[in-house]
Amino acid sequence: MSALLVTYDGFAFREGEEEPALPGRFRFTLGELQFEHASGTLELPLSRLILDENSAGNLVFYDAGTGWWVESADRRILNDMFLLRQTHLRAQAREVRERQESNRNFKYALIFLIVFAVIFSAGWLLVKAATNLLVDHSPVAWEEKLTDKVIAEHPRIFVIDTNDTRFAMVTQLVARIADALPPTERRYQFRAVLLDRREANAFALPGGRIFVFTGLLDRIQRPEELAGVLAHEMAHVTRRHGLRKLIAGSGPYYVLRLFVSDQQEVLSAISAGSQLLVNQSYSRDIEREADTIGWHYLLAANIDPRGLADFFQLLTEGEVATIIPEMFRSHPATDERMASLNRLWEKSERKSGFVQLPAWNGNP
Repeated sequence: MSALLVTYDGFAFREGEEEPALPGRFRFTLGELQFEHASGTLELPLSRLILDENSAGNLVFYDAGTGWWVESADRRILNDMFLLRQTHLRAQAREVRERQESNRNFKYALIFLIVFAVIFSAGWLLVKAATNLLVDHSPVAWEEKLTDKVIAEHPRIFVIDTNDTRFAMVTQLVARIADALPPTERRYQFRAVLLDRREANAFALPGGRIFVFTGLLDRIQRPEELAGVLAHEMAHVTRRHGLRKLIAGSGPYYVLRLFVSDQQEVLSAISAGSQLLVNQSYSRDIEREADTIGWHYLLAANIDPRGLADFFQLLTEGEVATIIPEMFRSHPATDERMASLNRLWEKSERKSGFVQLPAWNGNP
């Protein structure tokens, strides 16, 4: 029988006593926990023992009859054959093991999440850097060809109106804003195109083409509002938001191939996803950037920049807010964008002296 008795290192102390803990070794028998220390042997009946785990992760046995505690860091105790013969101790040992397993799984999950976050962040930064590099090295001529491809693939969307006399104001405003752009941003040949659509909207495609809907002209009340919309869309072009979205949306595979393959081959592969350019929805940050850059474009062109906020006000009135198609709807809330533009106006050092634009006639 003695060969089956396994001993464990530990220490014992009595509840309420100030005496230091007694180091020693202990074992389980059929009915007792026998703790041997330098001064003798402490015998505690198994029937009265309570097994638990303390905050340090050590196993503890408590005898309520005598007030003695026995503590050990040896986890083999949970599988001791004599301990497991006691029904209540077997159940308590199982609870301790399950709690230990749960804690271990939680730690593994936490480690996995941390590792995943690190890998994801590193991959995201790498893809973002590669995307920026590819966008920066993409020629404007390629953007223009890409836009031609988009128009050819979606004829039902690009129904051009050539008879609307109000379009002259559109081209004049585009030209005025383009002339005021910084020299580094004048590489684009901006061209406005009028589309026969009833929605009150406009959008831009890479290369410099601005598409204005006839429905927008129907609802504009002042030319400054139209100028605000055009400046916003021109900012999308100069910041190359559409191209950036297209490249990022094609996935990291094509982007990372930039480092090991011919750039033109990569660009050709990405262009297959031109559908992304038709679904004009940008992130909140991109829309905020286009609002801010467009606002400064208006100032540079000596046009009252409050026109864009006034246009957003139109979108909150009546049915106008509901007729913009989902495919062209921006993410940021209109009220949020108006508030941001109003803050720009409040901080602006210039609030007068803007050019007097010709009166707007909303009738075609």
